[in-house]
Amino acid sequence: MGGKITEVLQDTGGDPVDAVTAQRKLLTQNPTFEVGPSSLEIQGVIKDYDPSHLVDFMAGGTSQLDHQPYHYVFRTSASDSTLTAAMAYFAIQKGWKKAVMLFETTSDATDELNHTTSYFKGAGGTILASEQLALHQSSYRSEITKAFASGTPDVVFVKSDPQTGATLFANMKELGHLNVPLVSDDTGDTIEYAKAVGLPDASKYLYGIAGAPGQGEAWSHFVQDYQATWQSDKPVQLSQNTYDGVIIAALAMTEAKTEDGKVWVDHVLKVSNPPGTKCFYYSQCVALLNKGEKINYEGASGPQDFDKYHNTYGDWDVVQYSADASSTNVILHVGADAIAKISATGA
Repeated sequence: MGGKITEVLQDTGGDPVDAVTAQRKLLTQNPTFEVGPSSLEIQGVIKDYDPSHLVDFMAGGTSQLDHQPYHYVFRTSASDSTLTAAMAYFAIQKGWKKAVMLFETTSDATDELNHTTSYFKGAGGTILASEQLALHQSSYRSEITKAFASGTPDVVFVKSDPQTGATLFANMKELGHLNVPLVSDDTGDTIEYAKAVGLPDASKYLYGIAGAPGQGEAWSHFVQDYQATWQSDKPVQLSQNTYDGVIIAALAMTEAKTEDGKVWVDHVLKVSNPPGTKCFYYSQCVALLNKGEKINYEGASGPQDFDKYHNTYGDWDVVQYSADASSTNVILHVGADAIAKISATGA
């Protein structure tokens, strides 16, 4: 509509309390929409958007937003819980239906344990045993013995730090149980964790989850613009997600023919979700809108198809280290559609 984007910036300092002050300063500028903050600060201000009729696009993985009720808040990055959905999906695809759970006792690990259990069972899996591991103990023989008391599982879902893992896997080998698939989260994508298992065994049994690299027309267009602006073809983490938020906001305003947030907030899903003609960058999408077509924006960070909680689902790769640690091999690509499907079974 001929409007120009003018940036007004405030620094939250990565703190939910400081985010409140930053938000108040921003609101005095009567913003059209907001991008940010991240998972670290969002809980400090998330209740402000609906009363202010201010549309917000945030990026961050916290599972606290998996069922967020706010009409004006949208998340353009995948939740951490979708990583556990990828873990469960991979096991089910491999035909591994009986699982043992070995997760450390940290809050993050407990959250992952709950989600993995829910998704795996929702997809038809059975949990034989579940043991939580206190960090950095001298032995986990007791927990392993209990976990395998019901028989040999098809798969072990595991989450620990490398130090705990080194003892855990050494004990599993001593007890004759380091001979089944081990599916971990993004920790399993690190060389430190592969070494904790032992590289020869890791190359046979350990699978980790890694964020799938950017690809497709929208990603290529974004990187081209990023290169022109920052002289780098390696975008800063989550910059593609915040970029998508700006594009979606502009398209929703264009589709709604207004900058009034109370109106165009209801057009966000109309431009980002199917059905509609897929489009991958702003000018391309606007051309379709000007022809009166229904569009489905596919972002630089992947399909920006929001669910009823205004969350999106990212793509993940299941990876495994080679025996000499020279590379990781992609065993399975788990797309956003598959993540959304298995997430629904465990909701």
